[in-house]
Amino acid sequence: MRQWRILHSESSLGWGGQEVRVLVELEWMRAHGHWVALAAHPESAIAKRAQDVGIAFVPLRTHKALLPFEIVRLTAWLIANRIDLVNTHSSNDGWLAGIAARLAFKTLIRSRHIEVDYPNKFWSGVAFRFMPRHVITTSQVIANRLVEELGVSPQRVSCISTGVDLTKFKVAADVPSADRPLADGGNLREELGLSPDVALVGMISVLRSWKGHATFLAAAADLLQSSKRSIRFVIAGDGPGRQELTDKIAQEPWKGQVTLLGHRADVPNVLASLDVLVLPSYAHEGIPQIILQAQAMARAVVATTVGGIPEVVEDNVTGLLIPPRNPEALAEKIATLLDDSALRARLGQAAREKIEKHHSVDAMGEKLLALYGSL
Repeated sequence: MRQWRILHSESSLGWGGQEVRVLVELEWMRAHGHWVALAAHPESAIAKRAQDVGIAFVPLRTHKALLPFEIVRLTAWLIANRIDLVNTHSSNDGWLAGIAARLAFKTLIRSRHIEVDYPNKFWSGVAFRFMPRHVITTSQVIANRLVEELGVSPQRVSCISTGVDLTKFKVAADVPSADRPLADGGNLREELGLSPDVALVGMISVLRSWKGHATFLAAAADLLQSSKRSIRFVIAGDGPGRQELTDKIAQEPWKGQVTLLGHRADVPNVLASLDVLVLPSYAHEGIPQIILQAQAMARAVVATTVGGIPEVVEDNVTGLLIPPRNPEALAEKIATLLDDSALRARLGQAAREKIEKHHSVDAMGEKLLALYGSL
């Protein structure tokens, strides 16, 4: 098999699903014998993580005033390091690394991770239709929009969803059943000082408005008032909305009932502790990694019919779906799952089987290699 020399570029400073995907691709390719490097801002979260695991790093400065100099510098680097493929991921690095790749006569791939509108279709058309040799999307919904709205040829777009590392996200022996009604595989209950009979419902995501935390809190307020069951709600993650959420959950009825966990490096442990994972996003979703990770651990999921979510959450088969911005429906579905351990087990098992067949990290890597070979 051909051993590729691959550069990924990412101009985002933050850390979320997109950046995780980039690092997962880099590490998988390296583990399978390919040479990989990352071009990113030196102060970005992904730059630090990539260097921590020994990925070759190329500083990338995307300030407009520096653009001509950075393009020349990166073009020379691509030639000197005999790079085969350049894969860009965000807007700023898409232009900088994209132009450099074209000047260096390297195969250029552009990845599209989230479903957002195209405010300037002319320049978006240049970025996706004319510059790259091929476009990779994380969901079919995103791929369809590129074809329909920007005129990208369907033959030049591939949907390759993010893969889950099944060695990290695996089914524990405590999959909920009629005999074991609540999860007890993780230690989050112990950490929070909760008794084993308290149900745990949680969100794990970057703290941005469109992830639907307001809907989650409204549903939590409903359940705290109406449910006879003892329920605790947790929110894991960090981001721009942290202070607003902190202030809100300090008030009634959430005070003492909703815990903001902050960024967690032990996501498998948190998922193992949850009875229900919730993702009530109302925009911008491809296929969220946290849903795939929860499904890999056979956890019950409630999510919205937004973006590519229905591609992995089949209603009443591998999870439950609700309309976006509908806290009443969310509260109802959470209550249904908490009251029916057999339903949680059935949904979780079906989801795990689907992940094993279609959404493992190895499945993702093999699809990427096949695409590279075809290009």
